[in-house]
Amino acid sequence: MRLYYYIETGHRTGLDRLRRSAPVINALERRGVDVTMLTNDFRAGEYAKEQFGIRKYVSVDVVRNIANIAAPADKVVLDSDSVGGALSDDMADYYGKLVRISDDPHSSAASSRHLLISGSEAEIVDPRYFEETEHSFGDVYFWGDDDYEQELSGVCDTFKESGTALLEGHYFFLRYASELQGSFETVYESESYDEVLKGARRFITSSPQSALEALAAGSSPIFVKKSSTPEFWCDRLAEHSVPVLEVFDRESLLSCIERENEYEKGSLSPQSAGNVADMIYDFLI
Repeated sequence: MRLYYYIETGHRTGLDRLRRSAPVINALERRGVDVTMLTNDFRAGEYAKEQFGIRKYVSVDVVRNIANIAAPADKVVLDSDSVGGALSDDMADYYGKLVRISDDPHSSAASSRHLLISGSEAEIVDPRYFEETEHSFGDVYFWGDDDYEQELSGVCDTFKESGTALLEGHYFFLRYASELQGSFETVYESESYDEVLKGARRFITSSPQSALEALAAGSSPIFVKKSSTPEFWCDRLAEHSVPVLEVFDRESLLSCIERENEYEKGSLSPQSAGNVADMIYDFLI
């Protein structure tokens, strides 16, 4: 079976979906599936190769262009919430079946030709984050991989004199981190993502996927919501007992840092990627 696995990525959307879908692709390949990862930009594919060992990837600027490389006999998975109902139906007609992975727990499948994996089923965390690690990095903040409008510069004073370090995003602009240094204890480069996330004493983040990974790693996540993040993420993370701040507020943040929070690490499974791979495989074969 030849499968094309499209992941919505880029300097405006970040790499959250890539981080959860790459381990699913690896699990599918272990089952003998020939998978090509499709991303919106080449840098995301390079990141997937370096960090997750993805062997085959191609850049596709828009979803409709998948038809330029995937034949009707091929299978397609979409990790995206930007595909409308009409396009989704057209793709299901063309490929016979279609799998979509959605953040939104309120999403629904259009027909029996669609497999929708959404909400808690889509909470996929790579097994690497469940490994025991010494938490020696102190408190770290991670905005996310994307900050095209440089919004972080407008709220970074929230972290001033809190002793918090900053983990850069993958798509941060050249010299952007130097502009933020005055608000943070130190700045870690984006290439240190795994090491810093797993080693943080407390991982403060505005990336939902990173919050889940930090939870699995035992890095005591705190989620600070961006204005652009859908509201349902606050409810979903709260279900895992992750503290949620809906605005960048210094007093609330410091109070949350000082408080001992009880976490439900066991609510996530190191088998999540394999379980989703099995669902996709069983539906498409």
